[in-house]
Amino acid sequence: RQSRIEAENAAARAEGAAKKVKEASDLVAKDKQRASLELDEANDQAEEAWEFLRRVKGTSLGRVKGTSKGDKKIDINLKAKKETTVSARIGTVVEVCEDSYGTNFSSDSLSPRKKSGNPLSHAETKKQKSEHRTGVKQWENRSRSQMKMPSQSDASSKQDSLMEPIRKFRGHTSPVTQIAAVDENRFISSSWDTTIRMWNADTGECMRTFRGHSDWVHAISVLDSRHFISGSDDRTIKMWNVDKEECIQTFKGHSSFVKALAPMDGDRFLSGSRDRTVKLFSVASGECLQTFEGHTDVVSTIVALGSHHFASGSHDNNIKYWNDSSGTCVRTLVGHTGSIKTLAAVSDKEIVSGSDDKMIRLWDVSTGKCLREFGSKNSLVFSVTYICEGFFLSCGGNNIKLYHIPSGACVKSYETPRISLAVVRLDDERFVTGSDQMLHLWKF
Repeated sequence: RQSRIEAENAAARAEGAAKKVKEASDLVAKDKQRASLELDEANDQAEEAWEFLRRVKGTSLGRVKGTSKGDKKIDINLKAKKETTVSARIGTVVEVCEDSYGTNFSSDSLSPRKKSGNPLSHAETKKQKSEHRTGVKQWENRSRSQMKMPSQSDASSKQDSLMEPIRKFRGHTSPVTQIAAVDENRFISSSWDTTIRMWNADTGECMRTFRGHSDWVHAISVLDSRHFISGSDDRTIKMWNVDKEECIQTFKGHSSFVKALAPMDGDRFLSGSRDRTVKLFSVASGECLQTFEGHTDVVSTIVALGSHHFASGSHDNNIKYWNDSSGTCVRTLVGHTGSIKTLAAVSDKEIVSGSDDKMIRLWDVSTGKCLREFGSKNSLVFSVTYICEGFFLSCGGNNIKLYHIPSGACVKSYETPRISLAVVRLDDERFVTGSDQMLHLWKF
């Protein structure tokens, strides 16, 4: 009897030990998976920083060694930077950009002014400004159908004009990632420096700086006149009050970087992530209501189309049109040969997309057909924004272009002294662009 009791106790101890071993093994596996994920994310951030630097310099820098997709290795210097604090890593990126790119454009290879030939005389400058004002008046005319469009020969013979912004906004210490208009006088901007700033367009003043994210902020979206949301590489989405600098609410659910945001209606918004999913959140409850799966790479941009449909663009080169009621992908829009960088809604049935293939396309989401192509495959596309009936703006590199949708013609082209990464319409006369660390206010 005593032997039997001891045997049972020994069996119980063995079972407990086996359970602890299994728990330890599971913990080790999770730690390895987490470490692998963080290494992949570090590679992605390093690759994104080098991609930005390559585009800013306008050169053909190679990819960072060991940062191709599926490669678990990383350059030792970049790995060391990742292991330091976020602010130190960002500071290093900014330092590299400043040293390589500069802010005074003294080099012939970087200066659009040098490329455009001799400086304009006072009379030529006055004539150029007069022609620009005349073009603006034509564009502002509400009778869009009566607007006289330039011929193709005129468009091809016309050189881009180097425009000067109305106002410059300084404050960010790293590249600007996105801009959103709060109203006709205020706008917000996000940056790699982990902050969001709100600006007064009339004075150039930075009204508020919103701090709370612990990594790069890639996406911002205005919910209403008093609230906006931001998405970060720290995997969180935060809601803010424009009148305060404190975070009101934090939304969690994504397992990797948050890359895109879009308001759905008064109480819901959409988010896209490096985890390849789109999530629908409730503002009131803070809960994730639904997860949409289907993309095979980073979801980089989202646009709402009515109260029950939306479109998402991904680095898998595809755009998907979704129904949030059924949670299904209605159709996939195929045609781009590069990562989808930006989407803009023209109507509930039409969208404009910009891609790394340097093309802009107009789509009918109800049929999945590409209705028109814009661009000449020689200009980068970082951002597009719908301006008004029949017109949209695109920015990429040192070019900002105003397109007429029905004709497909570029009716206005600006050559800017700094690379433009994001663009947003502020009112009927002005728009804002974001560059490496600075924002600019322009007139149409």
